[in-house]
Amino acid sequence: MTLLASILLWEGRLNNARLRELFDLSSVRASEWIREFREKHPDWTEWNSKTRSYHASLEAYRAVPNADLRKQSDAISLSQYLALVGVPHAITESSPSRTIWAAFPELSVPSPRIFALMSEAIRARRALQITYRSMREPTPHQRVISPHSLIRAGRRWHARAFCSTNQDFRDYALGRIENAKLLDPPSEQLDHDDKAWMTKVAVRLIAHPDLTPDQESLIRFEYFNNTAARVDTCRAALIGYFIQDVRASIDTKSQQPPDYQLAVANIEEVRPWLFPG
Repeated sequence: MTLLASILLWEGRLNNARLRELFDLSSVRASEWIREFREKHPDWTEWNSKTRSYHASLEAYRAVPNADLRKQSDAISLSQYLALVGVPHAITESSPSRTIWAAFPELSVPSPRIFALMSEAIRARRALQITYRSMREPTPHQRVISPHSLIRAGRRWHARAFCSTNQDFRDYALGRIENAKLLDPPSEQLDHDDKAWMTKVAVRLIAHPDLTPDQESLIRFEYFNNTAARVDTCRAALIGYFIQDVRASIDTKSQQPPDYQLAVANIEEVRPWLFPG
């Protein structure tokens, strides 16, 4: 039913044909799903005879009254919706029925086998031998790692893992792994041993101080629910990716608008966890 809520909220309607398309249901089963959903949320839909669909009511969009909680709920719901319907790259895909597109291609798609082996190593808590390439060491070399998490950061997938060679926790871009082999020994260290992973840091974002008053008002409207700032709690190991992704300035003198419209207000708290310059 959560998926039906996402479809209703993001497409504005539910109908039998759409559910058959997305879930490969029979017409009877699709009708049953809609009936069960309407019984659970009787105020969320209104029948429209012209479109022969149940359209979302204002009550559906008012279901989460708190503005901050609504933003979080909307983000989760949108992720579920996009995972369901897919987001093709606008240059390579062509379909008259598509209304949602990605403006960029997947530049670093991991090998399915590498992804699956990494996932299995995490589930089974086992070590993995990888053949890896990095900017510091671009020729293929071997590492034995103990991964504990897979992370999508921007357009790349990473594994957070303990490296037996370096005896510390590092991030490994899956697109840079040439080969992987699951090993018999158990993971040398787990996520609870990873200080940067377990540490939570508040990141306070504000409008860049060099924006005009009108521009600052716009940023507050778009990102902060018309408040002065927003605070996101982030794992310390992921702060560098987070700041890169939202394109927030960490040095407002050198990182200026229009390239940077946001800034990190509590930079001294965040600085110890940033990527090395």
